[in-house]
Amino acid sequence: MDNIDLSIIVPVFNVEGYLKRALDSILMQSSPIKYEILLIDDDSTDQSGAICDEYQDNYSNIFVRHIENNGVSEARNLGISLSRGEYLYFMDSDDFLSDDFFEKICPNLNGEWDVLCFGYNEIKETNNTILSCRSHSYQHLGLLKKEEFRNDFIKLFKTDMMYNVWSRIYNKEFILKNNIKFPSKPIGEDTLFNFQVYQQLDNILFIDSTLYNYIAGRSGSALTSYHPRRIEFQLDELQELHKLLEQFQLEDATLMQDIKTKIIISSVFQISNLKLKRQEKIELLQSIISNKAFDNIFSGNGDQIIGPYNMLLRQRNISSFLRRLSIDLLTQKKFRTVIFIEKMKMNPILRKIAFK
Repeated sequence: MDNIDLSIIVPVFNVEGYLKRALDSILMQSSPIKYEILLIDDDSTDQSGAICDEYQDNYSNIFVRHIENNGVSEARNLGISLSRGEYLYFMDSDDFLSDDFFEKICPNLNGEWDVLCFGYNEIKETNNTILSCRSHSYQHLGLLKKEEFRNDFIKLFKTDMMYNVWSRIYNKEFILKNNIKFPSKPIGEDTLFNFQVYQQLDNILFIDSTLYNYIAGRSGSALTSYHPRRIEFQLDELQELHKLLEQFQLEDATLMQDIKTKIIISSVFQISNLKLKRQEKIELLQSIISNKAFDNIFSGNGDQIIGPYNMLLRQRNISSFLRRLSIDLLTQKKFRTVIFIEKMKMNPILRKIAFK
């Protein structure tokens, strides 16, 4: 298979209930784009590896590598080294593409950009039944050159759409030329990869299309599993962001405060839903309160950081309302109430309301 346009790199680990949907969403596309799918099975213990082999046997453009369990970063880096396409796309194996993915990106595979960005749907589902779907799209569209991108970086970063790797396509020549790789970390590898990209890029293209379906809150995923060093890694990411802003000669204290509150709430949600005794959860929550890095959040003005309750209610921003409530309760050390609220977020009805 020569002259490949796009290499789709898919790390696979214990996703037997989702993998076929992900692969079929690629294979059912109609497009003149020549592509390959690189499935990197990271030592799955369920039937994921067998599903990979089955698809490889039936499709000439699918290639499988089974490796020892080294994490998603090593899987993606291997995918880059094996890829033969002009462009690289990193897809998660529990998500799926929109029907017009190839149709929309095809006219833009012209070599004029280092990174191509598009919108996505954030889906909450239970047993493959969609509870809610929220679309995320960029307001600033078109090609941005280096200086324009850096000037607009804070505004773009505040959209929460600049962290992931699955809502963008990368020019492989640009990635190789700048020796950009995924860092060997158990969490946050997407963010740190993109920070390297943003540091080096000369131009970036934003298109008005929603092309990816991200399954949020899947049980067992990296974002819902609690890691005892998660906050440490996330604070490291924040330091890297600070360095990037310094390089771009930018400063925004509100942005840093907002990210800290999201770090706190993410950890609180995961702790609250752990299968531990309540007192053990409370002790973990107390460790967050005692972390000096968050002093300014717990002593700060919630109105300024997240927004006043009445405004959030008027905007029907239930997600931010609950985030504000949990921060205030943590400040007052009402840990049992915090645990109750964060566990309620897993309730299908509340999830449908909060994330509509």
